[in-house]
Amino acid sequence: MKPTLRAAAGLIILAACRPQTAVVYPATALEPIGCNPESCGDSTKRIEIMYLGVAGLVVRHEGHVLLTAPFFTNPRLARVIPKALFVGSSGPVTSSASAVEHFLPTAADSASVILVGHGHYDHLMDIPYIATRRARSAIVYGGPSVRHMLMGDSTLRANGRRVVSIDSADLATPEKTGRWFYSSDRAFRFMAIRAGHAPTFNLWKKAYTFASGTVAADMDRLPHTADGWKLGEPYAFMIDVMDADGLAVVFRIYFEDAPSAPPLGFPPAALLDEMPIDLAVICGATSSNVPATPDSLLAVLRPAAVMVTHWESFFRSQALPAVMNPATNWPALSRSLTTSLPPPARWAMPLPQTTFWFRPNPRP
Repeated sequence: MKPTLRAAAGLIILAACRPQTAVVYPATALEPIGCNPESCGDSTKRIEIMYLGVAGLVVRHEGHVLLTAPFFTNPRLARVIPKALFVGSSGPVTSSASAVEHFLPTAADSASVILVGHGHYDHLMDIPYIATRRARSAIVYGGPSVRHMLMGDSTLRANGRRVVSIDSADLATPEKTGRWFYSSDRAFRFMAIRAGHAPTFNLWKKAYTFASGTVAADMDRLPHTADGWKLGEPYAFMIDVMDADGLAVVFRIYFEDAPSAPPLGFPPAALLDEMPIDLAVICGATSSNVPATPDSLLAVLRPAAVMVTHWESFFRSQALPAVMNPATNWPALSRSLTTSLPPPARWAMPLPQTTFWFRPNPRP
């Protein structure tokens, strides 16, 4: 990084360290999505989705569970600043077992799948603990770099089949349909979509992305600093919740854990023509750092509902009141959502540990 850009980055990070106040939601962010548990029909049939914070979700249906990259460790900002910006300010970071045990619900223990969209520490660092101590039967899916980094955990390395690398040939793009992967219990199927990752910030026509790069070979130990967890190959996912027989789709979710510059992250038209999106899960932080986002994505997806995640600061414990991530441009994001979604589509930006319920919509 050039000295001028390094200095500018330092100023931005210092600004992010300023005291923050608890988030006050505008009324639109409080609008419910889905249905009330009392009016959602048969409680054994409805789809339950809990937002865990950052990009973590627990998706439950008929006793089956899928997770998207839970993260609870939340090290302080001073410990994750790359040494290239401030010499001596970076420090070792490791997954916090106590944070995971406190905030990860017990339902996660029976997960059959953990989906990881990219390899940054706030998406991957808690996965080794969760996969080996809690969700012990779950198969982790991600890009090649995700697998190479997770092989740094001795338990996962000894059982390498529990971490699946989704290669480029299996990805969906706007022009082609990718490969469907199925959970071992046939309760879910999912397709990875070639995506991107918005710059951490743009300044003076320069873009800087934290911990960019890929990992080309299995690691012999897990990364010990935040910037050691590399971005890797960013993916979005189409996630289908299946019926009890594992044959028909009852609910479709589009999931991203980082904003992409259009048309990255766009699913193929054939997939959207096949059936509509019931819920789009989009990333709030850094969405203003790429053009026409999320407007252009939502115009393609046309979802019935939207959940905004990864909007809150992950530099503080979840035990503290949630505050806005400095990289979330709330006015621009709320304006985009309000203008991009035609009625009756609704959206919500939930607090961590919030649960939503949805009625199944059976399709062939």
